Amino acid sequence: MIFGMTYYQICMYFLIYSFLGWCLEVAYHALKLGKIVNRGFLNGPVCPVYGFGALALYILVHYLPKSAGSGETNVLAVFFGGMILCTAVEFAAGFLLYHLFHTRWWDYSSLPLNIGGYICPLFSVLWGIACVIVVKYVHPVVQHTSDVSIPPKYGWPVMAVLYAVYLVDLIATVLTVAGMNRKLEELDRVNQSLRVVSDGLSEAIGGTTIKASESVGEARVQGALARAEWKEEVGSRVEAQRIAHAEHKAENLARIDQVKDRLETAADESRARIDGVRDGLQAAAAESRGAVEQKRAEIADRRDALILDLAGHRVFGSGRLLRAFPDMRSRDHGQLLEQIKQVLRDNEKKSGSGKS
Repeated sequence: MIFGMTYYQICMYFLIYSFLGWCLEVAYHALKLGKIVNRGFLNGPVCPVYGFGALALYILVHYLPKSAGSGETNVLAVFFGGMILCTAVEFAAGFLLYHLFHTRWWDYSSLPLNIGGYICPLFSVLWGIACVIVVKYVHPVVQHTSDVSIPPKYGWPVMAVLYAVYLVDLIATVLTVAGMNRKLEELDRVNQSLRVVSDGLSEAIGGTTIKASESVGEARVQGALARAEWKEEVGSRVEAQRIAHAEHKAENLARIDQVKDRLETAADESRARIDGVRDGLQAAAAESRGAVEQKRAEIADRRDALILDLAGHRVFGSGRLLRAFPDMRSRDHGQLLEQIKQVLRDNEKKSGSGKS
């Protein structure tokens, strides 16, 4: 015996109340959300926190004073004691799950007087009422079932199988959560890579535009210098022609034409060279944009695949957990988790409209 219970009762109570807690969670969220979801942390129909809470409640009741006449525990003592005890269990479970998996599985932040989003007075009162109902009405039936209806010679083998399945389910769920966190980290890296690629594409386009603009500006400067040089040269020649003797007029005009032709040829060569540079830059920019856009498409495909993978698996895996805990929040990847939950909601709307 330990705390007024045999080891057989402890093991049996834990399984029974874990299952009853799962039924309560499913019923509550069916009323709240209007749909049936597997609300357990594990894949199977169990909520371990209810099993621990029920055992803790039984230990509390074992030590609470009993009335002299009926031998029953005082209802107010059960209410307040159970309220404090279950609130402590809920806080411990939420705190451990958050710090082990970096994820908040339920969140009371929107309710008044909550503590860290783990607990709040409203649910503490509900836990107190539930404890009174369990002690007064539920536990006598559970105790009779475990002690009389299922004797130990049959109960131990059944529990051995159930606990083995329980253990496998626990390991699988822990691996699922760890895998979900890894995929969220990878999705975060993919999004960062996508932003880097987009920035690179913008830089490539902008840099090419600037270079082309500089080349065109350089051409304009060279053309202006050529025109200025030509005007200066022509002006000096004309001035020389006016001053020079009339017999040299034809010779000076010929020299002016030569200078003009030479300057026009140089300007044409300069424009052709700049056009070639600009065409080369545009071709390089087009090739660079093509490579960057291809890389961007590959990263986007990987991002979409990760989101679909995280949002999938309706029966097992991360998708089931996200459906079971719609208020789940991630410490490190909150925005990404909200995007995935939005994908889940969109998919459910599509499937609902398809059925209708």
